[in-house]
Amino acid sequence: MNSANIKYLIKLLVTTTVILFVTDKIVYKAITLVSDKVYTGQSIGKINQFLNLKDGMDLLIFGSSRANHNVDPKKLSDNGYNMGLDGRRIAFCAALIKILPKAKKQTVLLHIEARNVFSKTYVGDDLTWLQSKYNSNKIIKNEIEKLGLKNPFQDFFWCLSYNGKVLGTLKNFVRPNYNHTKYDGYDPIQPTARQQEIFKTKEENRVYGDCDKSFILNSIYDQYLDVIALFCKQENKDLILFSAPMYNDHCLEDNAKLKNLLEAKGIKYYDFTNFFKEENSYSYWKD
Repeated sequence: MNSANIKYLIKLLVTTTVILFVTDKIVYKAITLVSDKVYTGQSIGKINQFLNLKDGMDLLIFGSSRANHNVDPKKLSDNGYNMGLDGRRIAFCAALIKILPKAKKQTVLLHIEARNVFSKTYVGDDLTWLQSKYNSNKIIKNEIEKLGLKNPFQDFFWCLSYNGKVLGTLKNFVRPNYNHTKYDGYDPIQPTARQQEIFKTKEENRVYGDCDKSFILNSIYDQYLDVIALFCKQENKDLILFSAPMYNDHCLEDNAKLKNLLEAKGIKYYDFTNFFKEENSYSYWKD
């Protein structure tokens, strides 16, 4: 290949890269204009609503589905919001807690499970659910980078932040599936008779293995528990952690270990794991 061909290829490569770069930014801006107006749906809408409401709330609830489906903010405050979402753990919650307004008196209610705290496999990947805010929120960007969860091309191609979320975003923009102005984030469970029967069958046939009693504190949980506690102390937040009810917790040792751990860190904690132990019913549960 002669030098003229090499120069042509280099020029073509540079031109193509510039076009892709500019196009990516234009498309990203267009998607963001739509996305920022979406306030329904679990992937982006609920996060947008939280970001709009957080500064004016007195109570914020964080955690997984066990927070989302168990805690009615109206029972605790006239001005609260439940930011619980399915499958979310401490990395996701910590990023959102660190976005709360500084020096404003608020109560932060955070769901936690002992089995996750002592997990050998948790790497904080639930934080990737906030990728859509990577290029627009510095705190979220820093948290994603800190855990090494950034797509290596994400700083160059911003549209990657919306990977897998565009269709859902457009759907909720065109046809919202609920009135977000009357939504406080709480999604109560209302199991049908069929769902109760399925849950009953699963529980009656469930085989529990031995408890893992090694109780090795997951390093990400260790780090974020300290970060959250320090942030709340410095920014006038009342931090309360809780474990939600379970139908049958066959391993109680990790609960006691978690309680001792949080006491040592000076974190207020309530364990409701066996709340229904004396009066339980399959009608309360949905798998």
